[in-house]
Amino acid sequence: MTRAHLHSTAIGHALLGLMLAANAPAQDAGLAPEVAAQVDAVFKPWDRETSAGCAVSVTRAGETAYARGFGMAHLEQPAPITPDTIFEAGSVSKQFTATAIVLLALDGELSLDDPVREYLPELPDFGTPITLRHLLTHTSGLRTFRPLVALRGRPDGFAVHTNAEVLALMARQRDLNFPPGEEYLYSNAPYILSVLLAERVSGQSFNEFTTERIFKPLGMTSTLWRDDFTQIVKGRATAYGSGRSGGLHTNMANTEVFGNGGLLTTVGDLQRWNRELDEPTVLGQRFVDMLETPGRFNDGTESDYALGLAIGEHRGEREIAHSGGTAGYRSWLARYPDRDRLSLALLCNHGDISTVAVGHRVIDVFLGPADEAADAESPKPGIEVPLEELERWADPYLHTRTDSIVRITVRDGALSFGTVRTRPLGEDRFAVGLSGLVVAFETEEDGTRTLTLADDPERRYRAMPAVTPTPGELAEYVGSYTSAELDVTYSVEFQDGKLLFRRPLEKPRTLEPLFQDAFELSDPLLERFPARALFSTVVSWPARFERDADGRVTVLFISDSSRVRRLRFDRR
Repeated sequence: MTRAHLHSTAIGHALLGLMLAANAPAQDAGLAPEVAAQVDAVFKPWDRETSAGCAVSVTRAGETAYARGFGMAHLEQPAPITPDTIFEAGSVSKQFTATAIVLLALDGELSLDDPVREYLPELPDFGTPITLRHLLTHTSGLRTFRPLVALRGRPDGFAVHTNAEVLALMARQRDLNFPPGEEYLYSNAPYILSVLLAERVSGQSFNEFTTERIFKPLGMTSTLWRDDFTQIVKGRATAYGSGRSGGLHTNMANTEVFGNGGLLTTVGDLQRWNRELDEPTVLGQRFVDMLETPGRFNDGTESDYALGLAIGEHRGEREIAHSGGTAGYRSWLARYPDRDRLSLALLCNHGDISTVAVGHRVIDVFLGPADEAADAESPKPGIEVPLEELERWADPYLHTRTDSIVRITVRDGALSFGTVRTRPLGEDRFAVGLSGLVVAFETEEDGTRTLTLADDPERRYRAMPAVTPTPGELAEYVGSYTSAELDVTYSVEFQDGKLLFRRPLEKPRTLEPLFQDAFELSDPLLERFPARALFSTVVSWPARFERDADGRVTVLFISDSSRVRRLRFDRR
């Protein structure tokens, strides 16, 4: 290395250090230095020149209390993240798609209770009308699109998709996950359909309509939709995720599907949006009331999801929020209207960051010390469950209505829920990682072991004894299987002691035995980004074969974490 090169490198590092230093937290609302230091500490793992990171903004009563960037917007040509860096907002985008539909409703152009087929007649008639409100509250029953395109041989991240392609795929579906209005099940396809619907009703592109009606009036000057993934967007961060080598690899959203996600924005623009929801001066209170009205199920009970917004609480405070993730981008936007209009916007370009967990740590700094009353579900020091007590719960568990499967194992002396380690709250109750999820096991009178979720005791999983099929038993599944809904045929083959699921010219996916006639289909994205598996609590791709009266395998049903339930493949 030459002296000149050393000199230029030193200057470059010095300039980069100055840029990083320039991102010191804003204290417009008189934030005490020690409080700012507590927030800084949350982001310390990513606050370096070799890591992707986050931009974060916190406001109180509409005024900026803290805003800073941590880590790098780009790693190949290093540039630090600042509060002005543009990220993709993932599913935080959904509230803006819902806003477009609500504005059209306020214009008198449509009603939230209109059947979707009035505007998108390509969709099948499923017998019971799907309304626009069903689309926006995740109660439509429509399958999500990513597993469907993956099974067509065009997985997300490996192929470029469009909203029109998603509509065509939805038009081929013959079944829903459930009747409209019966359940809540998060799905991206309804929000993509909402974009197409808004474009047909308004006569404008979605970018034009939302810029004219939302972004420009609110001063969100750095916000637009990623409807052309090749467009150059000045100031946009590159997204990353942990790759096979353990280091970061680029993981960009090379797709033209949007509305479910795809909003390019900054933490500052998101705070302008939250300020409008707290004190509507442009869109009006009636608009906010409609957007924040929770969905209702057919039995009249209320959901905790409104129109692109989750309504909940944190530490006793009302929380209106949404998280998001697309490719290697991660996001979280949250408001606490009753706590001095506290608001947090968090945008990251590191796919391994849990923005909800990190965001709550930031919010906790501003909420102050937690109540001293012990959380009833917190793990108590000293609780130990003997190994034999843990092992009696180990097996796959099936939720028969949804085909959702969880695999309970014992690893390193602890019970694992999928790949996530649990902590004992008692002999039969366990906290799953840091998610807040608590599960309970029970042995019924007939000896059946069951698993329930503490926050949803009606969701009961039944233990299914694990099996290790012989080669002869595996051979019973070999054959060709066709999905009319996807217009695709796969072969199930037995090679080298393994069952493989493949299409010509594609890399096969393995079928790993779970229980009788049930397998886990391998995830094609795990090879590229294996860190995805570290946070898996359910079997991502359950595959279940069914037999006729003579015991012959005739049908294969594939699901995807229950967002796609029982997609049918008939044996030819």
